[in-house]
Amino acid sequence: MRRQFLQLLVVAAVASGILGYGIERASVGTAYSDPFSKLRAQDECTYANSALGLAHAGGWLTPKVLGRYLLFKPPLLLWLAGFSLKIFGQSLWTLRLPALAAAVCVAIILFWWTRRERRILIACAAVVLFLSNPLMHIFARLCYTDMLVVASISGAMAFLYSDPTLVRTRSLWGFGASVAAGVMTKSVAGLLPLFILVLYCALVRPDKRPSLARMALVALIAAALIAPWHIYQLMAHRQWFWADYVQVQLLGFGIQPPAASAESQVAFYFKRLALSDPALAILLVTALPFLISALRARNQVLPALLTAWFALATGALLLFRFQNLPYAILLIPPGCLIVAAYNPIFSAQRAKWGLLALCAIFVLKSSEPGKIWGLSFGAAQPLTAVAGLRSYYDLGRTNELILADSDDYFYASTLRLPRIRYYFRVQDDVLPKFIPHYVHLGIMLTEDEFERLPQLEPTYASRLRDWGLDSTEPIGTAILGPSDDALVRLVKARPASDYYVTLPELQLLERDESIRHTHTVRELPYGRAFLLAQTTGTRPVAPLPARW
Repeated sequence: MRRQFLQLLVVAAVASGILGYGIERASVGTAYSDPFSKLRAQDECTYANSALGLAHAGGWLTPKVLGRYLLFKPPLLLWLAGFSLKIFGQSLWTLRLPALAAAVCVAIILFWWTRRERRILIACAAVVLFLSNPLMHIFARLCYTDMLVVASISGAMAFLYSDPTLVRTRSLWGFGASVAAGVMTKSVAGLLPLFILVLYCALVRPDKRPSLARMALVALIAAALIAPWHIYQLMAHRQWFWADYVQVQLLGFGIQPPAASAESQVAFYFKRLALSDPALAILLVTALPFLISALRARNQVLPALLTAWFALATGALLLFRFQNLPYAILLIPPGCLIVAAYNPIFSAQRAKWGLLALCAIFVLKSSEPGKIWGLSFGAAQPLTAVAGLRSYYDLGRTNELILADSDDYFYASTLRLPRIRYYFRVQDDVLPKFIPHYVHLGIMLTEDEFERLPQLEPTYASRLRDWGLDSTEPIGTAILGPSDDALVRLVKARPASDYYVTLPELQLLERDESIRHTHTVRELPYGRAFLLAQTTGTRPVAPLPARW
């Protein structure tokens, strides 16, 4: 027992070192959440803004972002990140600590699981395979929900594997609590273990599965744990909860996402999984026939459980219509276990050579950080807006800042500026139709409406109060303008505001004599500029961490 505990400690230490190294290299929102499509992790800025708000101002039951309630997902990630920031102070490490801890837990589960079935060398191979996956490196170093839900599902599967009939109270509560943690992290995605349990029961003999009563009990435990927060939101913020949580997140992104890709679901995920980790893909494909062969007898827990886990995770990716690379990491833990348990290269006779090959692949990936399949250890192409916005923050100005067609991926929202708004140049009504309650509540305004904000604000404030938010802070957070003229009108209408614009927009604005008299230009070396209002106050500036 002591020896096993020490082994798990070693795995935890190694995983922490490998996945935690370089966790502060990339600023908030800078890393690519999808290196194939070159998509930055802008959601991290949203989560950081909300977590910082919890740490400094409270409001833990109902997190906010830019003054509005954030109910698209349950708040477990925000709670953990907020507690981390409150206890350890503001830093990239503390912000991303929950995701790192979740990844380390998955590594421990993989080792423990494989060690129960196979030799220690094969258990080490499962961990090396996991730690050499580039997607794991990305999301272990980002304040994202995905690693937490992967850890929750892996935990539920570990409890089921250790006690397939769920006869022990510890297993029953462990499984239920894991499901609840997943739901409180990522909504219905956290329910995946319950569906896996049902499919597992269909794949294995009756004596190897829990009774219907135990299955019902585990579902009730999970429901009891997730119910309080959901019931509170339905009672306190029913309209907001329904609009964010159900209409936009589940029905919108899940069934009719705002942007449709030319790729099918299969092509989107298969290509990215195969190119990001060719070794895992090849090993997994060659292991599947042996898994299926072991499954046929229906008398073993391991093949039935791994098959159910991998099949349901794959099905979830294909059913949820919004294509998003972070979702793909649901397949990595069961994939690693299938390879370690059933690929012939990790048989008892070849385990040493298989492990050595994986270590060599890890070294190769580490030596090629610029490749899609390489390990960058947190390094990312710098986001040029970071330096410019940090310099603006250091000025200590009291004006609101309006960012026009910004390149910051919402980084400014993490700087605790007095007030920020984003101006988007749009030619269609796709965004307002997708989030109609933002239009109703005045969170999203056209430029014409924003010019008339003094007259319209009482109406929007009344609507926000009806929705349970007694604040005008979110009004006009997003401004939609259809043309260059709209931006000129915006600046003229708000001469006391500061602006962050592109150089072509600056040249356009400078043609207007009145703007020259109300604002001072501060050009930045990367094709952007600040228009600084000539009337301002000063405020104390809390120093930012050296890396943020």
